[in-house]
Amino acid sequence: MKINKYEKDIYERVYQFALLVVKFSRKLPKTAEADILRKQMIRSATSIAANMQEADGSRTRSEFRHAVTVSKKEAKETKLWLRMINDLYPQLVMESDPLISENEELIKILATIIIRTKS
Repeated sequence: MKINKYEKDIYERVYQFALLVVKFSRKLPKTAEADILRKQMIRSATSIAANMQEADGSRTRSEFRHAVTVSKKEAKETKLWLRMINDLYPQLVMESDPLISENEELIKILATIIIRTKS
């Protein structure tokens, strides 16, 4: 699971992150609790990318900022699910840690975009 931390295109970066999360989700055990975590994690991670695509198609700065803000909220939710999976399934830590790190970076990038579009 390779994450290019120097990818400059945020739209591609969040898309690649969503793909990695979906692929990672396949490694969770086939249990009722893991199914819930898997669905929630996939939903929030793919929503980051979906909302950034919406931002890319925005007509106004305000619309753009709103979509990026929603992406950031989804990234924070994804962080919760990844952390929970990390704690519940220690055997997956080696694979979830890079996703958590990338998620943290995405949150920071999205926060910076939001700040810069306020002026």
